[in-house]
Amino acid sequence: MNQAELIRIQAQLKHFDCNATETTVYIKCLELGSSSVQEIAHGLRKNRVTVHSAIEQLIDKGLLVETRKGKRRLIAAEDPEVLYRLLEKKRNELNVMETNLDYVASLLKGISHSGNKPSIKFYEGADGLKKMMEETLESKSDVLVFSYVELLAEATDPIYLENYFKRRAKKGIHTQLIFPPVPFAKKVAKKAEEYDIEVRLLPDDPHWKSGIFAWDNKLAILSYQENSITTTIIENTDIAHFYRNIIFPLCWGQAKGI
Repeated sequence: MNQAELIRIQAQLKHFDCNATETTVYIKCLELGSSSVQEIAHGLRKNRVTVHSAIEQLIDKGLLVETRKGKRRLIAAEDPEVLYRLLEKKRNELNVMETNLDYVASLLKGISHSGNKPSIKFYEGADGLKKMMEETLESKSDVLVFSYVELLAEATDPIYLENYFKRRAKKGIHTQLIFPPVPFAKKVAKKAEEYDIEVRLLPDDPHWKSGIFAWDNKLAILSYQENSITTTIIENTDIAHFYRNIIFPLCWGQAKGI
């Protein structure tokens, strides 16, 4: 097994809550067959206590089994096909979670009392920006975007951004976008039907390094500064209504189609 294959296996088993040590132990158990903890630790050249801990975790996760040969305690790896059964178990758990989530979320919202005071969340970095964008995939309304798209693509990665457009369209969420006349904007506009979007352009003079996403009763204000990306989400019905129905339409009316 080469390093690239090992990295790929580790990445996949991470979805089954296995850390790097546990993955290495599981692979070694597949190679050795039924073995004692000491034999596995010796084969890995790792501390016996560390290996023992990983083995116990893997038994709990259903990837290893304990057997006996006389008085000897042996450990054996489950066939890799077990991963499909574990995946199905995860699917079932997610289905149960999804079935109950709407009801539980509505109960929790009923507990929260914010009145008319805006709720504000603040994220830093590319991960925070992506977290906000993932939230828009649950939008019940159109998404309105006013942003310097090349900075957005650079901050999140162009492949992620186009994948996000596809996933958003698949959910039936229509999007209006105001971009400056830059190459990435024109590239996206060519796929308007596939992405379920409308794109219009505004001059980038004066140049801006900010942006706004609007969906439901939320506004996300973005700031793209060198080595610093910030995302501020404001949740307030009145503010969102003012932006969606006054500010954005005025800008949209001034923007030009491609």
